[in-house]
Amino acid sequence: MLHLSQISFILPELIIFLSGIFILIYGAFSKTDNFSNINILALMAILIAGLSVFFIDDYKSLFNNAFVITPLAKYIKLLVLIISFLAIYISYNYLSHNELKVFEYPVLLIFSVLGMLIMISSNDLIMLYISIELQSLSLYVLVALRRRSIKASEAALKYFILGSIASAIILYGASMIYSVTGATNYNIISAYSKISDENIIFSFGIILILSGIAFKLSAAPFHMWTPDVYEGSPSSVTTILVTLPKLAALTVLINLLFKPFIGQVEVWQPIIIIISVLSMAVGSISALKQENLKRLFAFSTIANIGYVLIGLACVNEDAVQSSLLYIFVYTFGVLGVFSFIMMLRRDDTQLVNISDISGMSKLNPILSLFIAILLLSMAGIPPFGGFFAKLYIFSAAIESDLLFLAISGVIFSVVSAYYYLKIIKAIYLDEVVEDIASNLDKKQYLIIAFTSLLMLTFIFYADELIRFINFIYI
Repeated sequence: MLHLSQISFILPELIIFLSGIFILIYGAFSKTDNFSNINILALMAILIAGLSVFFIDDYKSLFNNAFVITPLAKYIKLLVLIISFLAIYISYNYLSHNELKVFEYPVLLIFSVLGMLIMISSNDLIMLYISIELQSLSLYVLVALRRRSIKASEAALKYFILGSIASAIILYGASMIYSVTGATNYNIISAYSKISDENIIFSFGIILILSGIAFKLSAAPFHMWTPDVYEGSPSSVTTILVTLPKLAALTVLINLLFKPFIGQVEVWQPIIIIISVLSMAVGSISALKQENLKRLFAFSTIANIGYVLIGLACVNEDAVQSSLLYIFVYTFGVLGVFSFIMMLRRDDTQLVNISDISGMSKLNPILSLFIAILLLSMAGIPPFGGFFAKLYIFSAAIESDLLFLAISGVIFSVVSAYYYLKIIKAIYLDEVVEDIASNLDKKQYLIIAFTSLLMLTFIFYADELIRFINFIYI
């Protein structure tokens, strides 16, 4: 039973839930074109929920220890709310231009964010499964938002079917663990895993759960949905897919590996290593021939998740902190890139190919410079943020005697630099085909400028950020 004094511990979730219900009712019963009002209400709800995070006490548990609040959970929630706020903020004009101004868009995003917030604090396999479903079902519908598009319908169907299979795999793995331990709570499972000898059913349950979470992360070989879904979705929805679910799923994976499964390192460490190498290889190599920007960055996402998993494979706190640093840099970098992709228009046509931005530097030199900074950062070129993020990850692998992982990461970083430089080459060296829209979206432009400056000035605040990550990861 939840006491009145404990409501403050779930304040962000409660605000998001009540706001989602209110906006849904308001949108359904309003007779006028109210999309702008609903957008403002959604932004206000997320802003208030973000501020409420600062009023939560650390190290609290609720619902029979199924929901826990730690510094890491608290600040990842804050990051999720910040990114979701920015996603709604930059999407308004894009949705207007593409005739997607429907009140369901912010409502679905809000309920998806609610699922992510619960995922991050989950300390029980049942609560984890329910929150994953809440997050996923909202995203399935968002992908199909462009109802007249065959690509969008195909992407949504593929995402729904494969996502449902992944959820079923997670549930089956949880049932196997329950059959052995008699519990779904992380603390009880952790106590069992530390004292138990090899148990095939328990180990197989771990493997199934990791496979399902790897699907949510777009990690190879569970990545097959990613390029088609990213390409078929509206670009604003792709922006959500490439940022928010990755943050939540990575936090879930850290919680699982270093809480209930910490006593079974010999079972999951080789799996994480294999997934990491496969993700880097598949993502980097498959992106080389892509001409569609959304498909290219879909494979780029797969490769970057491979780098993130290197930190988890090292099985030590410093390496996990390196993974958290990397996902922070990656999230803001890719947010800037997809803000740019949303901005690309010519007449009434949305542009998605590399050839469409040929010679852009001659017409939009400042915007081109910002995009070049973001791409160079993602390629891991010094002195930008992506270089230091990769440096910390590879250093952690070397210190953990996983030299082959560090070498693999460096090799695939060199490979991936090709397709980032290919985009820069098109912007700066190719001949102008035709100008993109001259009335560029100021909101998207602002986010591009902000994220590129974050990447450019990373070296000046890197130490403070690393100290902060050390503080929250306890």
